[in-house]
Amino acid sequence: MLRSMAKIAVRLDVDNAANRIVEGFYCNSRHVASRLARRFQVLAYHKVSPDPHPFFEPDHPTAFEQHMRFLSRCYRVMPLMELVERNRRGDIPHRAVAITFDDGYRDNYEYAFPILKKYGIPATIFVATGSIDTGEPLWHDRIFDSFRYTRREHVSLRHIGLRDFSLETDQLRRHSLALVLTRAKELYGHSRCKFVEEVEKALKPNLPASLKHRMLTWQQIREMHQNGIVFGSHTVTHPVLSRIPRDEVVKELSESKRQLSEHLNTTVCAFAYPNGHSADYNDEVKTVLKETGYLCAVNCESGFNHVFSDPFEIRRGKPWHKEIELFRMAFFLQRHGLN
Repeated sequence: MLRSMAKIAVRLDVDNAANRIVEGFYCNSRHVASRLARRFQVLAYHKVSPDPHPFFEPDHPTAFEQHMRFLSRCYRVMPLMELVERNRRGDIPHRAVAITFDDGYRDNYEYAFPILKKYGIPATIFVATGSIDTGEPLWHDRIFDSFRYTRREHVSLRHIGLRDFSLETDQLRRHSLALVLTRAKELYGHSRCKFVEEVEKALKPNLPASLKHRMLTWQQIREMHQNGIVFGSHTVTHPVLSRIPRDEVVKELSESKRQLSEHLNTTVCAFAYPNGHSADYNDEVKTVLKETGYLCAVNCESGFNHVFSDPFEIRRGKPWHKEIELFRMAFFLQRHGLN
């Protein structure tokens, strides 16, 4: 029923027409009710690839292009940092949207970048610099890989504080994976590395050689930067910042900023919180961000942003629908707080 209604609405362009009307009621003012405040959305992508990953599913390039075609026609897609500045000034334009990516996967270059260029769409990519040109995958990808490529149907992880797991079905694997990831997020540094190594030893995944080339290179980053893509920091090693000591927070934020600045010969001002939910960062982390010279930070809390939003609490999300009709309808509902 919902799918049929969405298809009819899109065919008649009802969502676009309704959005243009509703946007006319919003204004850039601190003195209006939140429901009438001008707003902007920030979309968060990770991977754009035809790879059918069972646990960390990418956006297929065909679906991603449909998203970009729709947004370029019906919204005003803007650079994130321009939106941040106009948010500060109280000058958000109608139908404002920004596009972002997290982690720094090579498929952003191979699949997303050509589509962004085709439609003239600006974007910001937040990279974890420790995995750029090092051959070192992100720690969560190592866990994903272990569960994806293991041939074992039962495994014991009691020796690292967990339990015995059955991996006989995809559902059981997903459940087991979620518990392992939850535990890993509580760790950092050497303790997390050791934990991930023990998971790999227990699961014995048969890894394809292609996984060595899943992350961006500095050469690809420089090429995209020269073509208008902005890069921001996503730390060095992707820890959950609220769970590590302050000196480690300082190191993660300053070192990633330094590496990006040196490789791109530019000032890096934008940051994305790893994991990105409200429990994954705190006021102390925000203080360190400001002290380190960042001007904004984005999270992964779904929803829209009102004008004069805290620049270190910028919400991001994306309707997780493969069909463009459902994506468009959910995007409209989210923008106006109707979902």
